Amino acid sequence: MLSYTRLAHDANVAAIPVHPGDALAIDPAEFDVDDSAGEVGATDLPPGADSGLLLHDVLEIADLEVARRAPDLAAWSGDPAVAAQIANKARERGVAERTLPHAASIVYQTLTAPLALIDGTTLPPLVDAIAFAREVEFGYPIPAIPAIPAIPAIPAIPAIPEIPAPANGPRGLVKGFIDGLVAWDDELWVLDYKSDLLAGDDLAAMAQHRVRERYAVQARLYAIAADRLRGPRRLAGLLFAFIRHGIVVPVRTAGDTLATWSAWLAQISEQALPGRERRP
Repeated sequence: MLSYTRLAHDANVAAIPVHPGDALAIDPAEFDVDDSAGEVGATDLPPGADSGLLLHDVLEIADLEVARRAPDLAAWSGDPAVAAQIANKARERGVAERTLPHAASIVYQTLTAPLALIDGTTLPPLVDAIAFAREVEFGYPIPAIPAIPAIPAIPAIPAIPEIPAPANGPRGLVKGFIDGLVAWDDELWVLDYKSDLLAGDDLAAMAQHRVRERYAVQARLYAIAADRLRGPRRLAGLLFAFIRHGIVVPVRTAGDTLATWSAWLAQISEQALPGRERRP
């Protein structure tokens, strides 16, 4: 398997060995784990994987119409069905009951507040999206590197012969789940929830740094997946929502971004498969 964690630390990693005859499998599930740490209040939701999974669980199943109609947090969290959902998921994840009001607040704000992007723009609340598909499964083949055509000779420079495409063989699959595909007007966004506990004087800068250092590979792989699922809408980009803090980091796709990322993925897989020579 091509290590998603290793890719996360080095997007241009040259070679990751697999057994001869194996295809590559990339599963972005590793990025769903909140491994942040820090001090919080006694009734605050603590950082860590269990808390992150609880928030993801509730955001996946929350009734959007109930959240839309609720006048405030107290009304929403006091709804018997909502309270039961949160309590049940908390028991499954081993999260303390005293922290559930804070968890409910995070979920409610995530669904009903406008999305304030760190670039100064704003998107409508998730409950007001034209379309909002949650926990979207995807799988797509790793693209192959195409042949490089021959270059004819010109004065003082000899011709360069064609470099054929690599021989046919198993290349592998990118698979996983996207937290949400959200449409406003004719734009489609990939939404990814991050429950990381951020610290420092500039939380927006910290969130942006975290996306750049830890989630750049995830952005590439999810964008390629979403481009295959977008239908007639334009893929605007990705939204990394740091839901504890109400901070959203956009990664916009434009021009040849997707083509560049697809070529990168093909190159990574070519270098990782055994028995294939690297391209210069």
